[in-house]
Amino acid sequence: MDQSYTFLTVENDRLSGRVELAVRDLNRVLGLQWPEDGSVSLEQIERAGPAISNYVKERFSVAINGSPSVMEVNGYESQNLSFGQLVHLNFDLTPVSSRPAQLAISISLIFDVQPEHRHLLVLENHWESGTLGNEAIVASIFGPGDTQKTLDVSEGSVLQGLAAFIESGIHHIWIGLDHILFLLALLLPSVMVWSGRSWSGAPDLKSALWRVVKIVTVFTVAHSVTISLATLGVISIGSRLVESIIAISIGIAALGILLPRIGSNSAWVVLAFGLFHGFGFASVLRELAIPEEYLLWSLVGFNVGVEIGQLTIVGAVVPILFVMRNTPFYSRLLMPGGAVALILVSLYWFTERAFDVDFALRKNLAAVVGL
Repeated sequence: MDQSYTFLTVENDRLSGRVELAVRDLNRVLGLQWPEDGSVSLEQIERAGPAISNYVKERFSVAINGSPSVMEVNGYESQNLSFGQLVHLNFDLTPVSSRPAQLAISISLIFDVQPEHRHLLVLENHWESGTLGNEAIVASIFGPGDTQKTLDVSEGSVLQGLAAFIESGIHHIWIGLDHILFLLALLLPSVMVWSGRSWSGAPDLKSALWRVVKIVTVFTVAHSVTISLATLGVISIGSRLVESIIAISIGIAALGILLPRIGSNSAWVVLAFGLFHGFGFASVLRELAIPEEYLLWSLVGFNVGVEIGQLTIVGAVVPILFVMRNTPFYSRLLMPGGAVALILVSLYWFTERAFDVDFALRKNLAAVVGL
């Protein structure tokens, strides 16, 4: 693909981003003679940094609200993709004396040596318009004879940003399979009563719902606390430990179905593991460019979204479980079979995450069935 890219992050008092250029294009314009097989090291890139930054600065400019800005380069990165190796030039644009509204952008990179080349401008993060981690929607395309563009970033509000984080919270609980399976391990016995010798169906919906409410409330309180503390930087725990504990929490919760006496789905256990699930959610927020003045709004929105997503799962699953609770299928097959399946998945994930191995189960299964 004969393209280069700029990704922008717009904040009230800061404008930053990165320019991404292919190694082959840098060879064309700077005569670097780098190998184009993805083997260029970061050390090589940093040695060529002054030449790369001078080239970009000469052919890339932004006027913020009508005032020229200066590009300050603050580092380089490398990325290998299927179509070639990219060099990232990270930058800040200064000064930003007022809230950015109109950006007059001029880009003429590579065009003089490759007329077919196109440069794609992407607004990656803009809190007030609800743009979070966007890398797919292109704002403008630059080409020869079309090197001047104006980007309007004046639109947006606190409500739009809040709504985006609510949506993000919903999305991340729905795609978080490990969180969903932990919740399922807690919900499977919630419509049942342990007599001391065997499971039997809850006598009425009210008692079953009360158990569900207690479970969900404890889980909610726990992960809301750690989402907030981790995002604010009060507590920090390594992702490998967090993800490993989240994985094993599924198996321990499911073990309580097979061995109810151990109480592995008691409120205290749910509280303890819920704290670690919160650290897992917080990792999502830490990856987003959240302006400091909107951090509280972001936390509120994301927490609300997670709870909405969680409640939709509970609302969809619990009625079905309640209807089936008195059937032999539920007590003799679904509960024990589901528990065993959850424990196996839990152990598989825990082993991969704790010991940093990749069993490539999906890839191997696809090979077996010929997909």
